[in-house]
Amino acid sequence: MKNNLQSNTLLLKMILLVTCFMLTILYNQSKAATKLPAAVSKVAVNFKHDVKKKQLKISLRSHSGATMKLFLFSPDGVLIQSVAVSTQKTTTISDVKKGLYFFECFDNDTRMKSGSLRLN
Repeated sequence: MKNNLQSNTLLLKMILLVTCFMLTILYNQSKAATKLPAAVSKVAVNFKHDVKKKQLKISLRSHSGATMKLFLFSPDGVLIQSVAVSTQKTTTISDVKKGLYFFECFDNDTRMKSGSLRLN
């Protein structure tokens, strides 16, 4: 007399599929738990807009002191400018008009800070 699992191959395949799926979920959860949170709060980006000169001055505070890359986007996602920003000096972007912008600041490939910026 055959066992129920041996006679019903569909049931055996379903059990194997669910087991593989559950193992994948457990593996991904364990990887996510061991990953350290990004140092997003350890970076401060400050903007100062000079309306008369149409300049945007960017200063960066970070514990690492590294030079980071800042990307400035329009509201529809078009890249306006990308600049290297350092903690030691203020960076200036020219020809910046009033409006809403989005920014992202990266240290190598790690996003350190992102947000929106309204220039009046």
